[in-house]
Amino acid sequence: MSEEYKQAAMKWYYKPVWIVVAILAAGPFALPLVWLSPALKLWHKVLLTIAMVAVTVWMARATVDICRSIMKQMADLQGVLQ
Repeated sequence: MSEEYKQAAMKWYYKPVWIVVAILAAGPFALPLVWLSPALKLWHKVLLTIAMVAVTVWMARATVDICRSIMKQMADLQGVLQ
């Protein structure tokens, strides 16, 4: 099979453009599309997975830090109001 035929026969949601849109919209929930896509090479899949895991961990840690900061500010405010 020619490369053009494979691209034409590929479902729209496996195309790299739509995978990027899915990653931006759904984050790590789009990783199955990455791994099932025949358009991406193995190193692309591994790189995208590592990047997505790193971003997810970073955002989770940032969320915990923000929650701690808000809780401290609330406690400080409660002490001022009493």
